[in-house]
Amino acid sequence: MPSQNDDAHRPTRQRANTSTFPFNWRRKAENTPSPAPPAISAPLQWEALIEVLTPPAVPSLSYAKSLATALSALDAHSPPPRLELLRPVLASLCSSDSPAPLQTAGYDILTAYLEGSGSSIITTADRLSCLSLFIDAPWSQELWEARSKALEALIGSGTHSVGMEGQILRMLSGWIERAFDGLTRVESLSHEDRLERQRSVESLTSLLTRLVRKPEFVSRLTEGDTAGVLQLWERMVDKSLSVPAEYLNLVSPPSSPFLEPQSSKAASPPKLSLSHRRHHSSTSLPKLSLLKHPADIIVDAYLIYLSERLVALAPIYLTSILPLLFRALAFYSTPLPRISLQPSVHPQGNFERRISDVLAKLVSGPYASSCKILLKRHFFPSHEVNIHVSIQASVGALRTLRISLRQVLENRLARSYIERASVNEYSLAGVPTHLTLEQELMARAWSQDESASWDLTRFAGVLARSAKAWVAEGQDMAPNVIAAPKESVLYEIAAIVKDVIQAMDERGDNEDVDDEEIAAIGRVLRELVVYVRSVKTPDGNLIPISLHRPDGSSPFLVAISTILAQDLKSSPLFIVLPSIILSIADHIPDRDLMRLVETMVERQALSPTSLSWLDEWKNLLTMSNLSSPSRAATRRLVMDHLQSVWEFVKDIPAYRKPLAVLVFDVWKQHPADELEDTSTLAIWNVLADEAVLRLVEKHKANPSTEECEAHNGFCEEILDFVLSMAHERLDEDDDAASIRTTESLVPSPPGVCPPTNTASTSPILSRVASDYPGAREKETSLPSVMALLSSFTSGTPSRSQSKPRRSTNDMHVSEALPAVIAAEHPLATPKCVGAVIALVSVFSQLVFTPLAFTQSSLWHAKNVFKQLIELITGAGCVRARLTVLQFMMRLRVDRDHRLYFASAEYDKDGNIAHLAALVNRAEAGPSTVEDLLRDDEIRRARARAPPQERDGRRPSRGRGAPRMDASRSRSRVPARVLPSVALRIKTREPLWSIPETLSLSVLASDVSSEGMTSFDPANPDHNENVLPLSRYLSKLVDIIESERDWDILSYVLCHLPTQLANKHLFCGPRSKVVIGRLLASLCSGITESTIATKIERWPDGLISRDAQGLAFHTLTVLISYKRCFDNTQMLHHLVEVFLLGLNGQPSTQKCCLHALSLASFELQPSMAKHLSRIMEKLSQIMSNPAMAVHIIDFLAIVGSQRALYVNFTEGDYKMVFAVALKYLENHNRADGSLAISWALSQHVRIMSYYIVYVWFLAVDLEDRHKHVSYIVRQLLLANGNRPDVDAPTEVAFDWLARYTYASADPRPAKSTLDEIVMNPALQTKGAEPAISEKTWILGNSVVTIRALARRGWIEVLSRRASGMTKFLVRSENVPMVPLGDVDPDMVSVSATLMMDREDDGGGDEPDDHADARFMGNPSLDDVKGALSNSTQTSTLPRPDPITGYVWSGSAPSQRRKEVAIDPSYFALQLSAYPDKRPWTRGRLVKDKSRLASFFRIFDRMPVIDTHKVGVMYVAPGQQQEAEILRNTHGSPAYTRFLEGLGRLINLRGQVDVYDGGLDPDVDGEYAYAWWDDIGQILFHTATLMPNGADPNCTSKKAHIGNDFVRIVWNDSGMPYRFDTLSTQFQFVNIVVEPHSRGAIAAFSNNLHEHEYFKVTVQRAPGMVEFTPIGDFKLISAANLPQLVRQLSLLSDWFVAVWQNTGGDTRREEVITNWRSRLEAIQRLRDQVLAADQDPEPDIDDSLAAQQQLRDFSSAY
Repeated sequence: MPSQNDDAHRPTRQRANTSTFPFNWRRKAENTPSPAPPAISAPLQWEALIEVLTPPAVPSLSYAKSLATALSALDAHSPPPRLELLRPVLASLCSSDSPAPLQTAGYDILTAYLEGSGSSIITTADRLSCLSLFIDAPWSQELWEARSKALEALIGSGTHSVGMEGQILRMLSGWIERAFDGLTRVESLSHEDRLERQRSVESLTSLLTRLVRKPEFVSRLTEGDTAGVLQLWERMVDKSLSVPAEYLNLVSPPSSPFLEPQSSKAASPPKLSLSHRRHHSSTSLPKLSLLKHPADIIVDAYLIYLSERLVALAPIYLTSILPLLFRALAFYSTPLPRISLQPSVHPQGNFERRISDVLAKLVSGPYASSCKILLKRHFFPSHEVNIHVSIQASVGALRTLRISLRQVLENRLARSYIERASVNEYSLAGVPTHLTLEQELMARAWSQDESASWDLTRFAGVLARSAKAWVAEGQDMAPNVIAAPKESVLYEIAAIVKDVIQAMDERGDNEDVDDEEIAAIGRVLRELVVYVRSVKTPDGNLIPISLHRPDGSSPFLVAISTILAQDLKSSPLFIVLPSIILSIADHIPDRDLMRLVETMVERQALSPTSLSWLDEWKNLLTMSNLSSPSRAATRRLVMDHLQSVWEFVKDIPAYRKPLAVLVFDVWKQHPADELEDTSTLAIWNVLADEAVLRLVEKHKANPSTEECEAHNGFCEEILDFVLSMAHERLDEDDDAASIRTTESLVPSPPGVCPPTNTASTSPILSRVASDYPGAREKETSLPSVMALLSSFTSGTPSRSQSKPRRSTNDMHVSEALPAVIAAEHPLATPKCVGAVIALVSVFSQLVFTPLAFTQSSLWHAKNVFKQLIELITGAGCVRARLTVLQFMMRLRVDRDHRLYFASAEYDKDGNIAHLAALVNRAEAGPSTVEDLLRDDEIRRARARAPPQERDGRRPSRGRGAPRMDASRSRSRVPARVLPSVALRIKTREPLWSIPETLSLSVLASDVSSEGMTSFDPANPDHNENVLPLSRYLSKLVDIIESERDWDILSYVLCHLPTQLANKHLFCGPRSKVVIGRLLASLCSGITESTIATKIERWPDGLISRDAQGLAFHTLTVLISYKRCFDNTQMLHHLVEVFLLGLNGQPSTQKCCLHALSLASFELQPSMAKHLSRIMEKLSQIMSNPAMAVHIIDFLAIVGSQRALYVNFTEGDYKMVFAVALKYLENHNRADGSLAISWALSQHVRIMSYYIVYVWFLAVDLEDRHKHVSYIVRQLLLANGNRPDVDAPTEVAFDWLARYTYASADPRPAKSTLDEIVMNPALQTKGAEPAISEKTWILGNSVVTIRALARRGWIEVLSRRASGMTKFLVRSENVPMVPLGDVDPDMVSVSATLMMDREDDGGGDEPDDHADARFMGNPSLDDVKGALSNSTQTSTLPRPDPITGYVWSGSAPSQRRKEVAIDPSYFALQLSAYPDKRPWTRGRLVKDKSRLASFFRIFDRMPVIDTHKVGVMYVAPGQQQEAEILRNTHGSPAYTRFLEGLGRLINLRGQVDVYDGGLDPDVDGEYAYAWWDDIGQILFHTATLMPNGADPNCTSKKAHIGNDFVRIVWNDSGMPYRFDTLSTQFQFVNIVVEPHSRGAIAAFSNNLHEHEYFKVTVQRAPGMVEFTPIGDFKLISAANLPQLVRQLSLLSDWFVAVWQNTGGDTRREEVITNWRSRLEAIQRLRDQVLAADQDPEPDIDDSLAAQQQLRDFSSAY
């Protein structure tokens, strides 16, 4: 036998695996010697080889291979062996029990025999017998190739297969399947094994294909054979398509051979080098092999098979062929490019193209009808196969349809292009010009293969049903999720629609669009978007669909976004797309929906000009999430346009009624607990308007109230629905949620940035982008020509030009919405709030429009008003109740009791904002002392005393609490620390704050109703036109007594004072009763601390005490309703409550002090009763510096009303002095513990002295000395125990010395006695001077004594800081020479006769004629003549009686008070008090030259404080400065006010009263003035000043414009602007105006004498509050002048300080007139002492000292 090593010399082939032999064929074990084969010297012949291989010989692999070689070497001349000789050898070698190498050698032997000369002698029977050698042969890597070659040689490639066809096909099928099964597994096979299997499958399928290519072979096949082959392909294609596309990545290890890109969909793995290679002797394959996806192998073979057999197959086999082709096409499908006439650059795969071609032949061939039926059948999911297979089949079927439709669309596009080109290429005469068209384009345009059946309209129904079926597929078992496998089916359907839309875009706008095609698109899209609504993200959220920049997490969503992102401004799909988009509104960003609505508005789809406008409105209004916070911009736009459309159709019943019914029906379906925002109020406005219009139509024929009771109309149905919504109860959590901002439920797509220019972005998006990535990228960078042209012509849609409904908050409506919507969401409100607003709208239209002229309208309005009253407590939620109050609290009436809704003048005095700030509902400004204490920045900006000048005490902060954080409201006191055991419900955000933004809308705001009133004075029993306001007020009382919600109670308490100030609103008899109940409720609630005790949810830092503090403001206004309280005890109780309020927090104390100040005028009996207790309380709370100015104001006002303190005791007066003097002590403290601004500190200091002076004068003269000791002690204590008393204290001492023992005037008046006695012209001329004069400085006074040398008359003039005292006496030691004696004393005689006559003040200038007449000794006639001339009666004209009495030039104070003088007065005026030092007992002024200048300057200094205040009258309708100043008269009420404000004086020759700089020749001869012993006020009254020729009244403005304080009587009916008068001295305006609006206030008659007026004080910016007015006060006409006069005095004092300190920025003291006089005296004294240079005497007992002390000649 040949050696086994001879195998190495064989031809190279794949090496067999011999390790699986049952015994070792290659070598024996080393320990077992094997016999050596016989040596063969030469190769054996085939006979010998057959012999050695014939059983029972043991077969040898080398002999077998040698036999195969020998047989193949036989030529035609060599006779081959007979098959019978080889059959035993073949049976032995090819047995399944033989090793694979031997089997391979056996098949090689058979192949060599059959391919050689043996084929000529073998018979069919021999072939059939050889066929048994191949049965049940498993696949083997080493065996398959030899076996397949042997089989092919046996059958002669099908030529010699007669009778064996079925067996051969079944055998090949088994071999192919066995080889292919290994390829479908991704594990347990080596790479080499896979390559062999791949080659095996390719070879065997190729053999199969060659067989069926032979007609003679196919002709002998049975139906079963054909069906078996097709089933084989079905099984293999099914398996191959089930292999994942990542197959190559999964089966290719890093050691795999280099792989090149395949036609498979899977990404090709990188080429890697082999880490191990088999020996070249063991393989016959190249070193580099290609590994394919199983589908590539089988589909390729299948397509080749079909190319051979498809024509011959019966139609019955289409049921198995088409699904496989559909699935294969789905497997190999790639994105298709955009439909275009341009050559496609689509890199379509080889398999996809081939499969498409096969399918195209099928669907367009002779079996087209059957194919279409099968095609449509596979659109739907099949339950006979698994879902994956069904999806693949549907995708392929849809792709087949899509390709066919695209071909048709491209052909149409070619025709459209040719038609447009042809039109352009014809001349005007119709002659064709040069027309060049490609032949291919012409062929495409009129393709013969195009069938009319391939049209979307024919497939729309089945596509829609298919989409619906796939959306519902599996949804009952699990919800749809994003990127589900079935989305690929829906994507293909969407892609078909997208192709059609692309074709429309490419054809251009000139082509007519088939409406059926658009309807078909809409039908399919409606089913596709159903899936969008059902699908959810993995975390359960909605899928966002962006129309602005199509993007998504799956191809289907991208396709849907692209389709929906059409430019609807020009797209023909506008007919169907809006409704489809709205059906998935939940998934669309708000920005995109907003633009959709804008386009619908622009294209008039929502106006009656469109036939489907109502359907479009229904789609919009039924949008599921229209009320969602994420739809703020869209909802606002929809509602704005709804309002515009409604305003347009409101007067056209044919359009109005259907729209109203639609809105009503839609709105009834909305849940009651759904939250809204202000934009949806358009719905409620529509319902309200429709209800009103239906009421008008109902009562048009009969406007009376007879049919009002009928309740059977559509308007009643609307009102019932609105009322039911208003009463719908909400849970507390829902109500609280109404004020929370809700985040959007539809997030914006990630990475999407808002565009900067919608006009340039939208048109590009309107051209549906291709699903082919390359094409999409290209289009993005380079848009088509049509897209560019569209972008040039598109623009932002214009908003509706309809006038929007006017709202009370004057909400600004933008004309163009921004491209980027703000993230902030509007305030959400419950639906019951909208219902309340609708009721308000109904009431407003019935009352504030011309409808108010009909009784039926007023009847319904009263019913609605009653319902609104009930809703105050019965509405469904707190917000709804609050909305009712927002409307009710703004109701006002004018002087005619006509109702109106206050908008512009709602809170013109700022009282509501001030009260809201007290409870943290508004930001308070630095306008009060409390604010300054709580504002570090403002306090740093003010001048402060240096720290070393104060004593180190911590500044007081109201109630002793530490300073709160700066973020808290400045008008609030620090929060109280609540007990830890108190149970508090979780607080919520406030429902209201100032400034308010109202949601409700009122027609004709600030316009009085023509029919509805609050009271009819002419007919009190007539109630038809009278609103039941007493019910409303009673409901407010119920809220104050038992309300549980803080938002409601606080709103009432903050707004009620301002509404009560409109006294005409509550003036009926029923209202009078309720007002009494209101007073009793408030007083008892405060006294018993029951107000707000039922509140369940308190905000942080607030308790019931804060609510009680607000109640005091309402009580303050109730003072003006004193005539409604018949029981005097109620007024006493009211004052007691204010007294009780002084125990409260600083804001409450201030309110109560202001109220008590007002009560000092209005409730004097009650105030007199409690004044002692009030003074005691003031002494207890005065330690709070914030209350200083308010306490001082109160004391000043009370001190001006003698009726209040008529029963005061010495202790009561002492308490008053203690308060004022304590403030002086605080001011002078070294550490500045007063802790208020310098200007305010100066004001408090000045006013404290003023309080001491006023109240000291209030004490009876005989009791004043009892208080001097206490006052002096306190003044010295306030001086800080300093050795030198400060100037103001010195002035106080001097003032006390003046008024303790006398009530004389501070300045002497001119008298006839003085003119006669001290007239030098009347004295006898002799050797000695007639009058001698000397001046002494006595302490802080300058005393001048003049004496007649011989007559005994002496004139003593004491000039002091507090005034000037003049004594005229005659020494009785000088006897009077009577008449008849020599040189009689005629002067004394005449003086005695004329001493009681008053001088008219005309003797200021010397009379030269008198000097001439009385030169020498006058005769009796001369004296009588002089007396006659000096006592002539004044001839000044008397003014008009209406202006009042004219006072003469004499001191007016003597006309109004009783003057009494105690002897101590004379002694004090001539003493050196308060200086008692011996060396200052008196110093004679020897240098008389100093005296003249001193007297000239000093005597011009006022002896009291002087003030000038402007007074202006503003007539009805006036607002400008010039027209106000030109007024020469005012209303009767204004005239009566002036009469009480001051006394009318004659300015001509006036010397005793301060004239304020008025010139009688220029500024008029009369003026109003007021004075007392402390100060004088001159009123610059504009109506008393002549206008002259100057239209601007410059002369008037020169005085009034320079006044620090102006009184403005405002009858204009409009708020008076602070800067109406343009001047630099714009500090304080005291505005007096009627409390109710109306022109009658300007011309009221005597019936209104007891009317009340509103007083407000306007202050310059930055100026603190310093008056007791607060925001406003109501004062009766009788007490108005006194209050305004007191305010003028207080204001002028403060403004003087403010001005002197540079607006509270400089630390400078204000020098009063008294202090200026004191300093002038002290300067004179210092000058005299310096000039005399006399040493001060030493007080001892020496003779020289006694001599100096006793020698009076040096001092006198």
